[in-house]
Amino acid sequence: MKALLVLLVAATLAGCASLSQHQCLQGDWYSIGVGAGQLGMPADRLDRHTKACAQYGVTIDRQRYLEGRAEGLSEYCRLDNAFTTGLNGQRYQGVCPPAVDASFEQANAAAFAVATLRQELERIDNQLMTHEDDLLDRSLADDHRRRLRAEIRALDRDRDRLRADLSAAQRHLDRLMDEARSLP
Repeated sequence: MKALLVLLVAATLAGCASLSQHQCLQGDWYSIGVGAGQLGMPADRLDRHTKACAQYGVTIDRQRYLEGRAEGLSEYCRLDNAFTTGLNGQRYQGVCPPAVDASFEQANAAAFAVATLRQELERIDNQLMTHEDDLLDRSLADDHRRRLRAEIRALDRDRDRLRADLSAAQRHLDRLMDEARSLP
């Protein structure tokens, strides 16, 4: 039951800027902190919660929130999570303890680069499909058809460059993941 509550709080924190009136009045600051920590939210999130809850006349228990956030961060700051969050397109926000901060940031950045390149490649592939479909229209004027072909050639070059970049980024990420697996 507690795990479900933490997941619900985490989902809510991810989807909005702060807390609802119900969450403020309920005041489970420890669980709200755990959820924020599990998502790698920066400490300034508490300031937004404080302002939001002040509108309802509710004072946040900062100590309980920070204790919960610390617990959540202990889960978030695992090196394997750096890869997972980066591949999900989430950038690291510098919230982990100094002992793991640099390695977490490096792993997240490498994974984020792969995710970004994949997204860009998908965008170009979609543009190519659209342009190629447009070329099938027999009523296209010749000058429009020439422009589409030129755009397709440019997109093909961009796609080739992105594929090479993605391959290099993926190799780098694979090396980092192998290194992380070999750690005790």
